[in-house]
Amino acid sequence: MKKHVVFAGDSITHGGPWQYWLPNHYVTNFAFPGHTTSDLDQLIPAIAKSQPEILIVMIGTNDFGKHRLTEAEVIENILALAVKIKGILPKTPVIWSSLTPRSDEFSESMLVVNEAIRPGLEKLGFTYHDIYPLLKDRHENKLEVMYCEDPETFGLHLNSKGYEKWFEYLHPLLNEQLSKI
Repeated sequence: MKKHVVFAGDSITHGGPWQYWLPNHYVTNFAFPGHTTSDLDQLIPAIAKSQPEILIVMIGTNDFGKHRLTEAEVIENILALAVKIKGILPKTPVIWSSLTPRSDEFSESMLVVNEAIRPGLEKLGFTYHDIYPLLKDRHENKLEVMYCEDPETFGLHLNSKGYEKWFEYLHPLLNEQLSKI
């Protein structure tokens, strides 16, 4: 039976070929290039109105590059979003993906944020999906070049191999959650 799978986030989430990989479900993507935690906050009513049966979220990387927020501010914003989503969609399963590694000065901040948000997300009953280690370089806390679409510029967007790696580990979590609905 087809389920309504909703994605939310920034350009990294936006670029995934989710409908292609989930042909047996209805997929809506509320992820947009450049979006920050503030932008996602504005979309929560529309996301709720779409009546997701499962929600997959990854947001926060643009808070550093676009607005130069501190790690503490990004952590606070992400956790506030999570609480708001839980309040509006209390019975909807949520898979919250960690921030991905980057190839710039903010990659270490992604680790700090990921470590800080995990306990809060899990306390809300969300499934935390740590994709950072799947996509990082073996020797540095940076995005592995083989997964990077833009190594000469931003160094944060995923190419098809990066999305395949993400989905390889997301798919079992998604199936597990969908089987409970």
